[in-house]
Amino acid sequence: MNLKRLPVVQLQCLRLILLFTLIFGLILSVDDGSSLAAQKVGQPGFIDPVNADITSNQPQVVQPPVTGLVSTLSDEVQELPAEFIRWSTYWQLCWEPYPEAKEYELQTVLMEGKSPKLKRQSDRCFRIQAASNENQKSQGLLNRDLILLMHKIQLGYRVRAVLDNNRVSEWSPVMAVGATTASESNGTNTAGCR
Repeated sequence: MNLKRLPVVQLQCLRLILLFTLIFGLILSVDDGSSLAAQKVGQPGFIDPVNADITSNQPQVVQPPVTGLVSTLSDEVQELPAEFIRWSTYWQLCWEPYPEAKEYELQTVLMEGKSPKLKRQSDRCFRIQAASNENQKSQGLLNRDLILLMHKIQLGYRVRAVLDNNRVSEWSPVMAVGATTASESNGTNTAGCR
């Protein structure tokens, strides 16, 4: 071992130790700040301004969920010049009336997760355009099944009843857009909706 190199190695080790000490000290100072904030949140009387409204406005969830969900498809076809058609397929979700319901809320459910935005309505049916196209009349409803299949995989809705006194029912099961629970029909199916 070369004795002339020993002081250089010791100096480099000392520098590394000093560097790690500084980094460790910085980590501890940042961690102390966050733990102090956590201690304040846990103290009695502390009001968290970020979450104060969220927790106080959360509705009480009651059982059972909305039931009797029925989803149907209906087609509308418009004749165009030169042997073309414009068509649309609508997906409709209806449900049984919920006792004491003032309104209903629908939540969009995507592959990525549930939307935080809710659609509120008084009607017991929800209808959206699930597929559409413009093509030659001889081709019929071109790619309809493919478009509906894409929606079944990617998009769904669930519903709950809104009651008085800041109460809501549990969510219904998610229903896939494009899927049906009843036999398909042509024209608009509004049976049971009011």
